[in-house]
Amino acid sequence: MNAPAPDRRPPGAFPPAGHASQGYGSEGCGSERVDYVDPRDRVVAQGGRTTGPPAGLLRRYAATVCTDHAGRVLLYRRTASAPAYPDHYDVLIGGAVRSGEEYRAAALRELREELGWERAPGLTEAYRLRVDDPHGACFLTVHRWVADRAPRPDPGEIAWCGFVAPLAVLTGGYTPMVPAGAEAVRRLFPG
Repeated sequence: MNAPAPDRRPPGAFPPAGHASQGYGSEGCGSERVDYVDPRDRVVAQGGRTTGPPAGLLRRYAATVCTDHAGRVLLYRRTASAPAYPDHYDVLIGGAVRSGEEYRAAALRELREELGWERAPGLTEAYRLRVDDPHGACFLTVHRWVADRAPRPDPGEIAWCGFVAPLAVLTGGYTPMVPAGAEAVRRLFPG
């Protein structure tokens, strides 16, 4: 199934929150400071988010895969203005880990900024791995959380979102898909 027309939401999608973007995926990230890590995920330098890491160093990203109590995964479509993977589907709600921030704190901040969830009791780390992506290599820590309330998506970051069966994502029901998001579904919802 291809992406729905931009002017309509798929069945079960949550409406945008109707506020200006508070995220930093496409705007406001120029002055943000991030840590750069060595291949063993040890912080060795800091710099601006948009400048890129020094040679041989990596960025850090934290993300969360959210499910509902029925086991469906929160799928969303990135906005057309997203700097990486515009108009792609994804299940990873997240972004860059700021200087001095831990992965879990970054994951919680991203849930607040992108979906309006002020807290996420029971948020747990699922896995951490190095991702070699065309947009830059990084360490990605993926968390899991069972949502206990409806999201309020930031329209500056999310074109639409809704809970769907993991099988629909695994079988290619939503394309194009962000590669790291597709990998998260394969890892967290096998078979």
